[in-house]
Amino acid sequence: MKDPELDILINELETNRDISIADFDGVLHALGFLLPSVALPEAHRIGTTDQAILVADDAYPNWSIHIRGRANDADGHWRCTLRESDSRDSDAAIGTGRSPVLGQAILAAVIRLAMAQKP
Repeated sequence: MKDPELDILINELETNRDISIADFDGVLHALGFLLPSVALPEAHRIGTTDQAILVADDAYPNWSIHIRGRANDADGHWRCTLRESDSRDSDAAIGTGRSPVLGQAILAAVIRLAMAQKP
């Protein structure tokens, strides 16, 4: 699935350190559309790392969440990859995200993966 509005939302997640509650409300609406069976927290909490990981876990149970980053790197140093399997490189879809904020990198990866799997 390709949607310019979702691409803009992912860009916001990946480039901005401070995202407004309105933008996180947009993230909730996007996830509600892409992953209707996933339990979502309130807009003011979804950007936290704990909540973002819970969303990823609920959306993609038993998938691997790889998080990489270094504290001394410039903005955009957090990277998240969602993979169905650690043991092979033949996953049908992989979600990736990067951001100066870890929770936002995870959410970007979840949205990208959901977009790739949506018909």
